[in-house]
Amino acid sequence: MTDTSPSLHRALKQRGSKMQPGTVVSVTTLLHPPAAFGKFPRRIALIALEDGSNVLAPLTAPCSIGDAVLPRMRLSRINGEKLRMYDVAFEPASQDKQQHNETTKQRLPVSKEVPNFPGYILALTGPSGVGKSTISRLLVQMCSSYLENVPIHTTRRKKAGDDGEYRYIAKKTFAELQSRGEIIASTQIPSSSEDRLYGYRAQDIERIWKAGKIPVVITEMHLLQGLAEQYGRRSILSCGLLPPGNSKRAMLSHLLHRLRTRGRDTEEHIADRLKNAEKDLDFFSERKDLFDHIMVNEDVDAVVELLKQKVPGLRGA
Repeated sequence: MTDTSPSLHRALKQRGSKMQPGTVVSVTTLLHPPAAFGKFPRRIALIALEDGSNVLAPLTAPCSIGDAVLPRMRLSRINGEKLRMYDVAFEPASQDKQQHNETTKQRLPVSKEVPNFPGYILALTGPSGVGKSTISRLLVQMCSSYLENVPIHTTRRKKAGDDGEYRYIAKKTFAELQSRGEIIASTQIPSSSEDRLYGYRAQDIERIWKAGKIPVVITEMHLLQGLAEQYGRRSILSCGLLPPGNSKRAMLSHLLHRLRTRGRDTEEHIADRLKNAEKDLDFFSERKDLFDHIMVNEDVDAVVELLKQKVPGLRGA
């Protein structure tokens, strides 16, 4: 490596954990990358590294799911102060690396473990009242060229404050969609007053992929697990949202305050939501494997900005 600039050495030190061979498990194209990264589409891949971790990184050449790739440092951009910014990118393993390619494929049998999906899903998961809908709406409004919300199909009644995220259907229609395999992740959220089913349709998610965007879903524990089972865990960039608080009791108290303040639910419904929220909070500890990032939503704008840093292509958008 001939470039010995200090920024390159710092980048190598910070990104050492990424400098491992890996296998491509999903690929997506950012049709409209941030201005600092040029005008051309950028290919981003989710890569399973040798140590078992996953990383999202740009590709230097076209790759397919299951291909073995090797890391290298690449000049990413030059900022306004003329500083050279480096990052880790991945390139296809050369022919003389065929043995590594075969070894990697034996370790990760893609045809069995990883479904054939063209991109990935951004999932926001958390208890009722934590702010999932607000954060999702703001993020998509700010980054509409890259992201699109996936509508939630539900059998519950429409309520004041709903903001277009739901598709209201009868229970019979919901069951028909399930029987035809159109709803690929669903849950029944306990309620003392109504039968509330929620689900996502495969065609809504795949339509967004075909448009070159990232689908954004709002989930709870069963919906998140259903999506992971349908498309594979590696297809999901999973972000958990927690309310502020140093204990479960403090977090539930914060949720109670939010639910009452927004004025959308009766006390009966709020009691249902808190009961379900307690199980959701336990889920964060029990299934840490289903989360890539966990964030505390104390300030909505700060969480939105943090998400923009975590999602490939959104930094600077």
